[in-house]
Amino acid sequence: MQILDSTLTSVFQLSSFRPRQREVIEDVLAGHDVLAVMPTGAGKSLCFQLPAVVGRGLTLVISPLISLMADQVRQLRALNIPAMLLNSSQSGEEATEALRLLHQGFAGLLYVAPERFSAPSFQRVLPKLRPKLFVIDEAHCISSWGHDFRPEYMRLAEIRRMLGEPVTMALTATATPQVRRDIVTLLGLKQPRIHVTGFDRPNLTYSSRRFEKSAQKDPALLRFLGTRQGSGIIYCSTRRAVEELAALLEDKFADREVFAYHAGMTQAARAKSQSRFMQAEDGIAVATNAFGMGINKPDIRFVVHYNLPGSVEAYYQEAGRAGRDGRPAHCILYHCGADLRTQRFFIQTIGDNNPALSLPDIARLRRHAESKLESMLGFASSDVCRRRQILDYFGESTAVRDCRCDVCERGTNHRYQPDPEAVRRLRATEQKSSSKPRALRSAAQASTSLTLDAGAKQRFERLRTWRLEFAREKGWKAFRVLHDSTLMEIARLRPRTLKELQTIAGIGPKKAEEFGTAILAELQRHP
Repeated sequence: MQILDSTLTSVFQLSSFRPRQREVIEDVLAGHDVLAVMPTGAGKSLCFQLPAVVGRGLTLVISPLISLMADQVRQLRALNIPAMLLNSSQSGEEATEALRLLHQGFAGLLYVAPERFSAPSFQRVLPKLRPKLFVIDEAHCISSWGHDFRPEYMRLAEIRRMLGEPVTMALTATATPQVRRDIVTLLGLKQPRIHVTGFDRPNLTYSSRRFEKSAQKDPALLRFLGTRQGSGIIYCSTRRAVEELAALLEDKFADREVFAYHAGMTQAARAKSQSRFMQAEDGIAVATNAFGMGINKPDIRFVVHYNLPGSVEAYYQEAGRAGRDGRPAHCILYHCGADLRTQRFFIQTIGDNNPALSLPDIARLRRHAESKLESMLGFASSDVCRRRQILDYFGESTAVRDCRCDVCERGTNHRYQPDPEAVRRLRATEQKSSSKPRALRSAAQASTSLTLDAGAKQRFERLRTWRLEFAREKGWKAFRVLHDSTLMEIARLRPRTLKELQTIAGIGPKKAEEFGTAILAELQRHP
């Protein structure tokens, strides 16, 4: 199709397609539903932007990434392509203007967050919309086996039917075979053309290093950075770790720019850090996983994971931000037993901020998260080629050649299983690092069993509603008040006094003083 080449050069100012882009675009323009699994940097956005230009009409793009939406709209407008967005970052006037243009028959790319379909103002305009193309970015979010499941994605099949079942494109950078099947089934795609571009990144050198204690990581990191030039990202699991590590690096590397980035910073501060990092030739970004989505900085020479991620998908996506220019780059994973404790803490908070999730939903999501954490632990601790493990995880049989990962360099590459002794040592370290092992075990048992009678379930749901309202008043995350596991024990035991309340794991004197009276009042209101 000659129009594809002419549009690529004249509109998008690009000289050639990247691998598999043309095939995906041709399938979409031929009227086929498409599932495209393409790694970070492979050019997924062009796969729907170019058909939108060629096909004309409305293209509706669903994305959970507000900053990425804004970036893409700016880029498209700079190319004179009609584009706009609807999300929570806009002012009321901006949203009203976007809705007015939709009522008038806007023909271009409209980016919306999945939550927008619940807004009354958008629901009123939905019956008038007949998009030629329906695009679902980060499509793995629809699967409970995906590493970033979002319940609001479950409505997209219904929305698709309301829109007249337009040609649909589902895009993701990380999807196992199970997740790919879920995407097709849950979205109701009709005989979709499936494109998987491959997960192998031969220019990346993967390595993993286990530490007995968290304190041993800093000296190792300082030694590594002292011999490493170029820009890089260091991922941490918590905001506190970001701030402490950024301060350390600023002190030790006064000649290099260090940028902190986490969700607790103001939007303006995050934008400033990201912008400065993009311009720096030798800068270091210290960030949580809130950083990196949609960033196109090809010269990142290293990515260090200071803590164990929660899944192989998350690790692969974050490590994959290195070496997008095709030149060699290093991806280093540090881990210790305390990291497992942090990840299991995150698992306990699943569902805390979403009252729409039922107890069975929460139980299923936590089981899946535990399974993914086990796979990540296996990747980190095994004596199997790191590249081979990644390809096996994503169901790819491509042969690995000339690998320079730490396992292959040591010549210790085995076939299938992670080193059981390494896993045992790591779990033992996790147990030693717990300051309240009994309380943690009882809380974990309460949360994983999820066995409440009908009355206790009702009390639990009311307590979750109370917690969410209380947290919103304070501007907190819900888990900062109390975890689900603690609320379940309260619902089950029905304490009647502050003294009884303090016998429950997760309720200490400070929590009892701060929330106790409100909890007891809630229980009396709904016995």
